[in-house]
Amino acid sequence: MTRFGDSGSPPDNGAVPPSPDPQRLASAAFRLKHDVGKAVRWSATAIREDDPEALRRRLEVDLARTRATGVFDAWMSEDGPLFLSEPGWMLRITRMSEAIEKIRARLPHLSTLDREGLDVLDQATVVLAEESGALWRDVVSATSEGSSA
Repeated sequence: MTRFGDSGSPPDNGAVPPSPDPQRLASAAFRLKHDVGKAVRWSATAIREDDPEALRRRLEVDLARTRATGVFDAWMSEDGPLFLSEPGWMLRITRMSEAIEKIRARLPHLSTLDREGLDVLDQATVVLAEESGALWRDVVSATSEGSSA
């Protein structure tokens, strides 16, 4: 997993980072929402599958084939630091990171997971979809308010 450092924060070189460009923030948040949040629930049904094997097949398609963890890691490395200035944004990113860790821990064992393990994995995809969408909405709202002031 790509991390900022042992403390989970970027290295402190004493400099105050410049405020990110609002368009870049919105673009980065949209990419996360689209490339991770949407991808991990691409073939999800409105109601979780009753059949564990159907759920397992869907999770295989939505997680393994989309390389969700790698895409998230790359986004964190490139764009994650842009969101450090806003604690609410970082809280959403922390929740997504926790969901990614649940996926990372269980995905290699997908073929042998019991129903509870499959449900935990599926719930992690729900968190990714919800939090990435909420982050994008928060960023769009904040950057549009800032541009009209």
